[in-house]
Amino acid sequence: MQIAALFLSAVLFQAPVVTTGSAGSITTGSAEVQGTVNPGGQPTTYQVEYGTSTSYGVKTSARDAGSGSAPVDVKLTLTGLSNNTTYHYRVTANDGAVVGDDKTFKTLAPPTLPSVASRAATAVTGSGATLNAGIDPNGLATNVYFEYGTSTSYGTRTPTVGIGSGTSSVAVNAPVGGLRANTRYNFRAVATSAAGVTRTSNRTFTTARVPTGVSITPSTVRPTWGTGLTISGTVSGSGTTPVAVEKLDYPFQGQWAQVATTTSNSSGAFSMTVPPLFATTRLRVATRTQTVVTSGVSTAMVAVKVGLKTSRVSTRRTRVTGTIWPSVPTGRASLQRQSRSGRWIPVTRNNVTALSGDRSRYSFTVTRSRSRAMNYRVVVNPRDNGLHVSGTSRVVSLKRAR
Repeated sequence: MQIAALFLSAVLFQAPVVTTGSAGSITTGSAEVQGTVNPGGQPTTYQVEYGTSTSYGVKTSARDAGSGSAPVDVKLTLTGLSNNTTYHYRVTANDGAVVGDDKTFKTLAPPTLPSVASRAATAVTGSGATLNAGIDPNGLATNVYFEYGTSTSYGTRTPTVGIGSGTSSVAVNAPVGGLRANTRYNFRAVATSAAGVTRTSNRTFTTARVPTGVSITPSTVRPTWGTGLTISGTVSGSGTTPVAVEKLDYPFQGQWAQVATTTSNSSGAFSMTVPPLFATTRLRVATRTQTVVTSGVSTAMVAVKVGLKTSRVSTRRTRVTGTIWPSVPTGRASLQRQSRSGRWIPVTRNNVTALSGDRSRYSFTVTRSRSRAMNYRVVVNPRDNGLHVSGTSRVVSLKRAR
């Protein structure tokens, strides 16, 4: 009878069976571990042992699994863990009398701030620049903007842009405008993610000097047909600056055309030679800069070119003739004599005659004075509605008649 009773007891009351399950819901400081305990028909308690080695060292408080013969689910949250650390754990029964298999999990690393690298500003002009930085989101969704201003208090910021949640550096840039010329600016990038805010070191750039005005002085405002002139001037505000002479031909319609270029010196001074002109022309100087500044307009009133030669007709008479460039079909030539006081007095006028090759011609016959030598010249009025202005020949001296 006693042997039968012992056999029945062994059949009805088995040792608890413990299974260590998986870990889940892992954070930087906690994890949920699972498993099962089958009491085997005996009163049973269970715990979870855990630690950074198979020595464990920490265990949860005992919990009642009852005395049934079916598996009881184990689900416990372990807290107070260190981040980025591997932990060992196992489920035990009856204060360690029965143990499950050893398993491990690793707590999460804390979120990493965006990594930032300052980069130099580019495309710097007198009124704008492009701000640059390199940003690594380090796996978290990251937004970036730039702060900038004339001091490290900044005061102005660019719109925020998202750069994703990658794990490598992203080139970020933002164009800014409305800046003051020849001014030092500070800037930095600000990157924000769930881990916090990171700022680049301060960078600086200085906007370019820009021209504020151009003044010009032509060597003449009345060049002779087929000759050029020199334009000198000064660019204010920017020192060394590329400039160009532009012209607008009579009747001053259409587009300005470039005819000469140079670069002003560090003081802004420049000088350029204008090629030969053949009709009245408007001239100006314009900077070749992002912000174009132009001078006032100077009008070069081109005078007709008047030749003069003399030939003897008789003892007292001399012929004065000459060629006129260009052809001025409606022009009129005026023969003038210089008085004793130096004034030029009209003697006679003649219409001109046309020649081939864009020329005209005039002719006068002069009776020389018996009392003294006299100076003569010819002035030609082109009468071509402003295309040209009057031109004057050289002066000739006709000896007195004998």
